[in-house]
Amino acid sequence: MSGIETVKVIVEAEREAARILDMAQSKATAVRAQLDLQIQQQRELILQAAKKHAADILQRAEEEGKVEAQNYEKASEATVHDLVTKASLKKSAAVERLLGILLGGKG
Repeated sequence: MSGIETVKVIVEAEREAARILDMAQSKATAVRAQLDLQIQQQRELILQAAKKHAADILQRAEEEGKVEAQNYEKASEATVHDLVTKASLKKSAAVERLLGILLGGKG
């Protein structure tokens, strides 16, 4: 092999190496872009799952709050009913005593 042929082989090998390097860089860039896309998709999935979890917690808290309010309302109604009943019973006794005083004082 002559010196010129050797130089041609070396030049061709360098061109091939440069082409392979360009291909590798292109592939690396594509892989990075794909990874960035996958990372973004995973972030979105995690964010959506977190939003759903937060919405579920809020929904459950609202439902528990409604149940607690209903229980409090029922308890309050029972307390009011008891107070009204006691007041009614005392009213009858008070009216009877007043009538007794009024009727007894006139006689």
